[in-house]
Amino acid sequence: MTQLQRNARPPLPGHWIPWLIVAGFGVVILANAAMIYLALSSFTGLQTEGSYLRGRDYNRVLAAERAERALGWDVTVDFESTGAKRGRIVTRMRDAAGDPLEDAVVVAHLVRPAQQGHDMDIALDATGAGTHAADVELPLPGLWEIQTQITHRFGSYRTVHRIVAP
Repeated sequence: MTQLQRNARPPLPGHWIPWLIVAGFGVVILANAAMIYLALSSFTGLQTEGSYLRGRDYNRVLAAERAERALGWDVTVDFESTGAKRGRIVTRMRDAAGDPLEDAVVVAHLVRPAQQGHDMDIALDATGAGTHAADVELPLPGLWEIQTQITHRFGSYRTVHRIVAP
């Protein structure tokens, strides 16, 4: 037996514990790096324009909603798909007595909730009996929000309707 073999000692019990601590820190660092990457690469940059002013004037929004309810109008907004990224927006309006609401101006504002740069305004044409409609071609399939503004001599009315376009 050589001198080197006689002086070699067996490893101490638990000699692997410092490596376990290093591996634990390594896992934490990798998880944090993955979260930082996901946060920086997925942020769309969307934010509410004039958020302070919108919050400050929220009582005005609530008053407008009460005024809309007082009108008693029955308004429905439908999106009828006519193909890939195509469809027809149809609004049907009735007054408090159930009669068709004529002589209204209807504008639909289409908003892509998760992406900027694709919003558009579309004027709906009267088709009779309180119905307005317009064909639309969307730039992207997926989730869209139709914000409808109805203006009539008796008042104005707003609706928000979400759709999924094929």
